[in-house]
Amino acid sequence: MSNQTNNNQTLNANKQSATIGKTLSACLSHLQFGSLIELFNGISEGIFIIDEQGTFEFANPMAAQFLGDSQQSLIGQSLLQFLHETDRDKYMYTLLNWLDIKDTRLNFGPNEVKINKTDGNIIEADLSISNMPSSIASAQKLYVCILHDLSIHKAIYNKLKVQASIDHLTGLANRFTLDESLKQYWQESIQSHQPLTSILIDVDHFKRFNDTYGHIKGDKCLQKIAKIILQCIPSRDCLAARYGGEEFAVILPRCNRDSAAVVARHIQQQINAMTFTDIGLPPEVKVSVSQGIACELDNQYRTCEALICAADTALYRAKSDGRNKISISS
Repeated sequence: MSNQTNNNQTLNANKQSATIGKTLSACLSHLQFGSLIELFNGISEGIFIIDEQGTFEFANPMAAQFLGDSQQSLIGQSLLQFLHETDRDKYMYTLLNWLDIKDTRLNFGPNEVKINKTDGNIIEADLSISNMPSSIASAQKLYVCILHDLSIHKAIYNKLKVQASIDHLTGLANRFTLDESLKQYWQESIQSHQPLTSILIDVDHFKRFNDTYGHIKGDKCLQKIAKIILQCIPSRDCLAARYGGEEFAVILPRCNRDSAAVVARHIQQQINAMTFTDIGLPPEVKVSVSQGIACELDNQYRTCEALICAADTALYRAKSDGRNKISISS
C-alpha cells in the first residue's frame, strides 16, 4: 500500500513537472515536490515561487489566473514585468539587497501593489515575499510569494465610501461630506484669494406639505427639489448637499455673491414651475423655497463655520420677509 502511494505521488509529480522551474525542481525530491505542489495548488490565494533574480519557478492556478497567464507560460518569466512601474523599483531593490544578506529571513509585506495582467488590465493586490525554508531550498535562495487580489475588496470599499458620503433619499452629498468638503473649499479660497459662496435653501411650509399629502409624497418632493438644485449648479466643482430635513446647501467655489444670486434665482424659478402630477397630486399643488447667500472674500468670515452661519442668518431673513425670497448677507 505504501509503495502504491509513493508511486502515485511520483506520477503526479511527473505530470506537474512542466509547471515548475529547474532551480526549484533540483531542490526537491519527488515526494517533496508532489506534496508541495498539491498543497499550493489547493490554496485559494495566488502563490508563486521566484528565484533570486525574480524569475518564476512555480505559480499555482490562482496566481496564474491573477496574472492572466497559464502556469506553464509563467515559468521563466520575471515577476518585475508584471509589477506596475510605480512598484517595480521597490521590489527590485528589495531582492537585490537580500541577495547579499546571509542566514537572515526575508519577510516583506504584505504591501499593496498594482499588477499588470497579460491582457493589459491592472489589478490591485497585496503582495508578500518570504524566504523558502533552507530545509527545502538550501543550495539557492528561493522566495515564496503570496498574491491577494484586492479588486473585490476595493470595489466594496469604494461602494461603501460612496454610500457613506451621500444622502440616501436625495442622492446629494450628505451633511458629513458637506462639512468635510467645505473645509477644503475654505482652504483653497484663502490660499488663492478667490471668493467662496454658500447658499442655504429651505423648503417653505414643508411640514404643511407632509401633513397634507403624507410623508411618502414629501420624500418625493424633496427628491424633485434635489434634482433641480443639482441641475442648476454651474459646474462639477460646486457641491450640492442635503443640509438636514428640508434644508439644502450649495457651495460655489470661485463664485461671488452676484453670480450666486443668479444661481439662486434659477433654482427659485425652476422650483416655482415644478408640478407634482407625476406623483399623483393635482397640478395646482406648488412649493417654494427661501434662500440665504453668504460670500467669503479676503477672510471676511475667518472660519467656514462662520460663512455657513451668515448664510443661515440670511435664510432666516428671507423667510421673515415672506418666504419664496432670496436674501444676501452683507
